[in-house]
Amino acid sequence: MGATTQQSSGFGMGVLAVGLMAAWIALGLVGHEPWKPDEAYTFGLVWHILEKGEWLVPTLGGEPFVEKPPLFFWTAALFAKAFNWALPPHDAARLASGFYVALTLWFTWLASGKRIAAAVLLAGSFGYLQHAHQLITDNALLAGIAIGVCGLTRGNGLLLGTGAGIAFLSKGLLGPGLLAISALALFAFPTWRTRRYVVSLGWAALAFAPWALIWPALLYFRSKALFDEWFWVNNFGRFSGSAGLGGVLDHLHYLKALPWFALPSLPLAAWTLWHASRNRAELRSPELQLPLAVFLVMLAVLSAASSARTIYGLPMLVPLALLGALALDSLPERPRAVFEQAGFWLGAVAVVVIWGAWLSLLVGWPAALAGRLAAQSPAYVPHVAAVPFLFAVAATFGWLFVVLVASRDALRMPTVWTAGVTVAWGLAMTLWLPFLDDAKSYRSVATAIQANVPAETCISGRNLSEPQRAVFHYYNGVVAGRDCPLLLVESSTPEAPAPGRQWSLVWRGTRPGDNKEFFWLFSTR
Repeated sequence: MGATTQQSSGFGMGVLAVGLMAAWIALGLVGHEPWKPDEAYTFGLVWHILEKGEWLVPTLGGEPFVEKPPLFFWTAALFAKAFNWALPPHDAARLASGFYVALTLWFTWLASGKRIAAAVLLAGSFGYLQHAHQLITDNALLAGIAIGVCGLTRGNGLLLGTGAGIAFLSKGLLGPGLLAISALALFAFPTWRTRRYVVSLGWAALAFAPWALIWPALLYFRSKALFDEWFWVNNFGRFSGSAGLGGVLDHLHYLKALPWFALPSLPLAAWTLWHASRNRAELRSPELQLPLAVFLVMLAVLSAASSARTIYGLPMLVPLALLGALALDSLPERPRAVFEQAGFWLGAVAVVVIWGAWLSLLVGWPAALAGRLAAQSPAYVPHVAAVPFLFAVAATFGWLFVVLVASRDALRMPTVWTAGVTVAWGLAMTLWLPFLDDAKSYRSVATAIQANVPAETCISGRNLSEPQRAVFHYYNGVVAGRDCPLLLVESSTPEAPAPGRQWSLVWRGTRPGDNKEFFWLFSTR
């Protein structure tokens, strides 16, 4: 498929790209509370490990919660323990996401034949940006997928089995299922109809076995009911829709989402396929056939599921990045320039708009714009936080540096694009982080509850959602089902609930600007 981007770009551009991806990972990884919904309940599971030392059964607010296996929760707990001297538990735990994201980018690079453009394109994907910085199990799943795909590209069964194992212990059967079907689909091509490939699949099964057997067996012996809930309900039931858990029933969901979710890799992957269609030799190239087969398998399996969410489509970004990187060897100058200009203007517009909106909110002018912005986070008081401000300035000048010094070769276009994405995200996660934190966390409600109850008082919870159970257990020690003198109740209407005659109202409140979640604190009479 031509000279690799790594070879044509030189050492300097490779170092620049690596530095850019390091900044991309770091920005927004710490400095804010657990945000609802996914981060909050994930941290609740991590917090139980830290508080109780219970590693086997994922537990949320005092109750077993076996929606997913515990690998990511274990990893996050280890990071929280290792860095508790420097960071609050939720920030230290979020470093686990950075760890798995770095693994994903590294093994995507290896899977591409060390085309650093593949990792840069993955980092620049719109669909990956927010999720890569969240405390969610999908980051461990994606790392497992990248490791498994790397094993397929290298014919390394140990890597394939290990990647499948990480994916399995992160999110269940979906990840190893996608890798297994992809591995079988490759038999459609003569390159993989060899004894060596079959032997590698045997090694993959052996490498996968410890991941697949040890924790499920321990869970089964602890509680068959919990094992059945995890294995049957949260794997097969979620896929078939019989469990009625999350997502939407839309088999076209991913086809609708990919045009924006997979930018910029999708159009570049399309060019790779179109260019190869004019040359049968390129169509027979293993480096094209493998990511294409993996992508088609993932799209088919995910689209067949009865539960669809855009976040579930993250695995597709890995093969698309591999296909997109191949396009850089043959992409004509004109479309290359268009992509580069799009990346530049993405960054330029982000710098102007995000800085401009922040200054408007800070000074209160123009009043109409400042008022609309303030209404989105009513509790936020505009101010200049020195450290975030300095990081925002550094991100802005860092973007300018990348745009000005990136050499004009095959790697410039994806680098400029990802620099634009990074500066947009970086400014949001520095200038606007306190604003967003006030709007997306439950800290204000937790603080108000603490102000209305004596220290160390037992509080039970009722009607709390999974994220609420997690954060109020973390902030206030709230545990459902306990016999406590205080009771925290959530309702979707401003009318007071009636928990029973023995309870009298102590406090009521909600998150500033929130008209969907109302909280009521009662005490025994």
